[in-house]
Amino acid sequence: MTGGRRVLIVGAGIGGLSAAIALGRRGWTAEVAEVKQVNSTVGVGLNHPANALRALRALGVYDEVAARGYRYQGIRRYAETGDLMAVFEPEDPPDVPFQISMTRADLHDILTGAAREAGARIRLGVSWRSFAEHGDGVRVTFTDGTTGTYDLMVAADGIRSPMRTHLFGAGHDPTGTGYACWRMAVPRPPGMTHSEYWNGPAAKATVIHLNQNLMYLLVVEGVTPGSPPVRDHMAERLHARLAGFGGVIGDIRDSLAPSAEAREDRSGDIHWAPLQEVVLPAPWYRGRVVLIGDAAHAVAPHLAQGAGMAMEDALVLADELGPARPVPDALEAFMARRLPRVRFVQDHAHAILLNEMEGDSARKAAFAAGLGARQAEITRVLAAPA
Repeated sequence: MTGGRRVLIVGAGIGGLSAAIALGRRGWTAEVAEVKQVNSTVGVGLNHPANALRALRALGVYDEVAARGYRYQGIRRYAETGDLMAVFEPEDPPDVPFQISMTRADLHDILTGAAREAGARIRLGVSWRSFAEHGDGVRVTFTDGTTGTYDLMVAADGIRSPMRTHLFGAGHDPTGTGYACWRMAVPRPPGMTHSEYWNGPAAKATVIHLNQNLMYLLVVEGVTPGSPPVRDHMAERLHARLAGFGGVIGDIRDSLAPSAEAREDRSGDIHWAPLQEVVLPAPWYRGRVVLIGDAAHAVAPHLAQGAGMAMEDALVLADELGPARPVPDALEAFMARRLPRVRFVQDHAHAILLNEMEGDSARKAAFAAGLGARQAEITRVLAAPA
């Protein structure tokens, strides 16, 4: 569908594609500028809790996600020794499953197709070079020398957003949490039904189903401030990090192979990155340019809400813009709806991250004692409309 109002969306990730779908279906002409030359995504997998599944339904892609992902069964928590500590098997909400997990590549493919069906034009290998507001529009010059005028710019350009720096300065760059995460796709044992969380003294290892054939290994560890990132001998380093773990985590460790040659062969499959957050003060916009997703509020992964918050941003923005609502009024209303919910998620995710890595057993136990009430509150808040 095309219409009279035009939007330029910077970034063809989850937030950007969701914005193209939501706005396109409301009559906007959407153009997506993606700096990458290839329409692809970075990362291994992700979870969609119930609120994210509702967002996917609103975007019209829930059935495809459900068909290509894995429906959550529950969690088994283990000590590093292999002792089973707890089993969590939640009831599904009445409208959607409790959670579906999937590969990032599958989600990217689904959202790209839906954006194009909604009329979006996706331009690869190009981004904005400069822009200026003129009257009721934004005049943009692109890196390929072309120009265009738009009623709105939406920056969904990720955690290291150039647009955020341009509008708000380097003082809002991502901040470290003191932790980093290893990520790797591994084969899924056919008889395995639950995700597994293994707690070690220096690292937490998790496996989450992505589909019938693949699982997603995540290992969170503490990092020394200012330490260089891990780049070489990835498999060898991960093999060492998983020393001491049993069960499926030990099996994955052993699959990295004892020989240096074999470990090097697997290194390209392994991702390592510091866990960082972005807490941009309100408002997340200047004039007719608004930031959404990680560009405005990157969150620790411990509530699996990064993708969900980005998709909700896109849907709420499209809803507030309405058929012909003035852009400045819509952006103000967008902020009023999104800020409390996003801050709630960021605060709880950060607290859970710190507790999972807590070395003091008394403090860890005190937090765990209130975890049921905390989870109930999170579920209650996120069950409300975005």
